[in-house]
Amino acid sequence: MITDILLQKYKNIKLTELNGGYTNYTLLLEGTSPPVIAKISKNGDIDKLIEINSLKLLNYTNITPKLHDYFENNGYLYTIMDYIPGVNCQNYLDNFDSDKAHEIYKQLGQILARDIHSIKSRNSTRSLPTIKLVNIELDSLDFIPLVLMNEVRTILNINIEEEQVLIHGDYGPHNALILNESLYIIDWEWAGWGHPLQDISWILWFVHLHYPQIAKELSGTFLTTYCSYSKIQINEELIKAFSVSRIINIMDRIRNASIDVQQEWIRRLQWTMNTNFLG
Repeated sequence: MITDILLQKYKNIKLTELNGGYTNYTLLLEGTSPPVIAKISKNGDIDKLIEINSLKLLNYTNITPKLHDYFENNGYLYTIMDYIPGVNCQNYLDNFDSDKAHEIYKQLGQILARDIHSIKSRNSTRSLPTIKLVNIELDSLDFIPLVLMNEVRTILNINIEEEQVLIHGDYGPHNALILNESLYIIDWEWAGWGHPLQDISWILWFVHLHYPQIAKELSGTFLTTYCSYSKIQINEELIKAFSVSRIINIMDRIRNASIDVQQEWIRRLQWTMNTNFLG
């Protein structure tokens, strides 16, 4: 079993499978000090290597679980990090806790600007992928209707300086745990070096799609806090372009998925074209 190596390496522990915000096969190692989890994936999974290198960059901060170890065994990669017994922040949005949601979006803005986007690629030797506005050959996504793809090309045809900072790639309350009023950002498999608007646009996109009734207020809280740490230019055209860029990246990953999945993301792409994220 893939868990045997953990039982051999860590004595007198009990393994409990976790979900609720974690990706991959994740186990709590009960009995260690401090408490840790093991995220297990196929060895050679590039996404997990990306997460490891991202956590190395952030290991000195208090915004991610601390990375303790990683090793391979019998074709699997094991990543050992602190267990954060917190609550997934999306729960507060689902439960319509407005005050808590605003505080979470304020902290998300602060953490993103102060702790994550402050890490520049030019100052780092960590190997992470470069995430550009257009990363793939758009014609390869032949399941997207031609008319819609032509609109995508128009939206992505903008001139912008590609400042290279650490980006999370799927930033938002769904990838944040809260414990004792502190937030911890998890699941860094989509991280890389890219423009700050990759993350900024995605958190706005997420709240507008899933929580339209409170999207304007939470977006305002997030942007006000983020911009208190940064002078970055933000406007509707840029938010739209980077939102579309992130969706295209997802659609590249689902090119072999079921028709239902592809159709859902085509619907979301069309919705993005028609949505005003800053109005």
